[in-house]
Amino acid sequence: MINSLDVLDAEARAALDACLERVGHGVEAEFREEVLDDLRAYFTDHLEPGATAADVTALAASVGESFEPEEPGEARLGGVPIDFTRPTAERVAHTWWNPRDERIFVPRVFGLGWALNVGAVAVKLGIIEPDAEDEPFESTPTRAFRQALVVPGVLSAAVVAHYALRGRELPGRLPNQADIAGRVGSWTSKPVAAATDIAVAVVPTLWAAASVGRGDTGARAAGSLATATGAAAVAAGLTLWRTAALDGRARPWFGPALAALLWLPAGGLLLALALAGRTAEQQRDLGGEQ
Repeated sequence: MINSLDVLDAEARAALDACLERVGHGVEAEFREEVLDDLRAYFTDHLEPGATAADVTALAASVGESFEPEEPGEARLGGVPIDFTRPTAERVAHTWWNPRDERIFVPRVFGLGWALNVGAVAVKLGIIEPDAEDEPFESTPTRAFRQALVVPGVLSAAVVAHYALRGRELPGRLPNQADIAGRVGSWTSKPVAAATDIAVAVVPTLWAAASVGRGDTGARAAGSLATATGAAAVAAGLTLWRTAALDGRARPWFGPALAALLWLPAGGLLLALALAGRTAEQQRDLGGEQ
């Protein structure tokens, strides 16, 4: 592993640049830099100090093989799923809630890595059956989506209220990033921290509210609500952490807590919507038998 690609000699760097150029030609312009950044990080993690042009070429060949799609719409980078197609609310819903897929971790909706399949978790816990719904969220009543909007709404309101009521008491600089041990890695100004947390919470919530308000149902409404809930919960967690970490002490629980805040509220919301849809289907089926 090297600290930076700048440590490579001229020949090795030329081989790397050639690889990046080849890959970049096959990626849509709007996602090209994100893909190339992921590739640069991959090479940094897998090249050793003193790597030669031959080493770079060999690693590039393995990357090229793993970058080939295994299934339509699916690609992998060094064995890790990668997808830079445009994310949609429907894709969020079908990725985060797919009880018929036994895998707990599935390719992310956007970017490099995995996401949690909450539907598979619910099946393994015996909360729901794999085939409990004909089509997830298609039978979920409109009122259930409207009621679910309360969750990201309350979380967003809490973030806004925190800065509105306690903003003057907070110092001019707030924690911005944490390392793996939960220690503050960098600081930012209070206005930037407040604007970031509020935007992360409020913007997705407004998007979900617009979706529900115009009558969207099914996976589109479920995906927008889950995204808004996850974002608002993470923003609430960051807001609390910024205040708690003012003393600079390490908090190893920060990373796991942030992950839990992303998945537990959003997963619980998807489960509630799925159960509401299942109940509606059962009532419809019973009514049809009479």
